[in-house]
Amino acid sequence: MADLRELHQALLDLLDELEAVTARPAPDEVALAALRYKLSRASSARRRLIESLCNRFEAQLPGAAAEPVRALRRSVAAVLAHTTEHVGNWGMADIVRDWPGYCHASFNMRRTMREQIEREKMVLYPLLESLGATP
Repeated sequence: MADLRELHQALLDLLDELEAVTARPAPDEVALAALRYKLSRASSARRRLIESLCNRFEAQLPGAAAEPVRALRRSVAAVLAHTTEHVGNWGMADIVRDWPGYCHASFNMRRTMREQIEREKMVLYPLLESLGATP
C-alpha cells in the first residue's frame, strides 16, 4: 500500500493539473474525463488508507487523545459527501453546457480537498512519526 505522503502528493499534483485544465477557455472533454477518473481513484485510495489509520489510532489512543482522529474521520466523511454531490452535479454534459460554472465549482472543490489533506497531515503525520512509521 502506498504511504500517506505519496497519496497526498499524487492528489495535490492531480489537483494542480485540474487547475490548469480549468484555466483554459473551453473544456477538453477527453483530458477532463481522464483527470476526473484519476482523481477519483487517488481519492479512494487515500480514503481507504485514512480509514485504516483512523481505526488503528482510535484503538491505540486512550480516550480524549483519540478525539482528533475521530474528528478527522468525520471530516473525511463530510468531504466525501461534498465530493459525491459535486461529481453528481457536474456530469460531462453539464460541464460542457456551463464551463464557467464548472470552473467555479471546481475551484471550490479543489480548495476543500486541499484543506482536507492539510487536516490529515496535521493529525496523522505526527502519530505515524511517533511510531517510527513513514507517513
